[in-house]
Amino acid sequence: MSPRLLVFAVLAPIAAIPGQAQISRASEPMGTLENGIYHHNLTGIQFTLPPDWVIVNQDWSSDGAQFVLVRDTVLNVTGLVWLKKRDIDPANIPAEMSRRLDSKAAQRNNLEGYKYRPESIQNTTIGGRPALSAVADYVSGGKPMVEYLTWVDGAKSRVVFESRMPASGLADFQGRFDALIESAIVP
Repeated sequence: MSPRLLVFAVLAPIAAIPGQAQISRASEPMGTLENGIYHHNLTGIQFTLPPDWVIVNQDWSSDGAQFVLVRDTVLNVTGLVWLKKRDIDPANIPAEMSRRLDSKAAQRNNLEGYKYRPESIQNTTIGGRPALSAVADYVSGGKPMVEYLTWVDGAKSRVVFESRMPASGLADFQGRFDALIESAIVP
């Protein structure tokens, strides 16, 4: 039997009801990493974690989704994998995807000069599912920065891969992150 690494986050209880035991969201691991393949328990999403990458953390996001923080140990750059379970008619996915860039840009209104590189916007498929990727430039502390984003949508779940870094590091990092992204299996 191959070794199995359980990866999970210890979280605060969801709510305390007087006189009753507290219920924790972390009663079981969010996902497992076995033979380099990460499997997210709630959504069924899987991706291959390259050998020189590590899982730093898993937790709940503020919108009720879960995330996995990964790090490329060679370049020392982190990426966020945001995972959400949902049910959507596959016919509605293209319309939902068409709103993604504007929605994300609105969320990033605190990042100075946040703007997508038009040539970077790509509609594609990953694992047979519709996908959209883009690179956005912005400024932080007077330094040019980028955010690299990829959304992959299935009828039962959705995943977003994102990473921010100095603009000068994108060329080295993008192909390494793409290897992880392109391995995604989304139900």
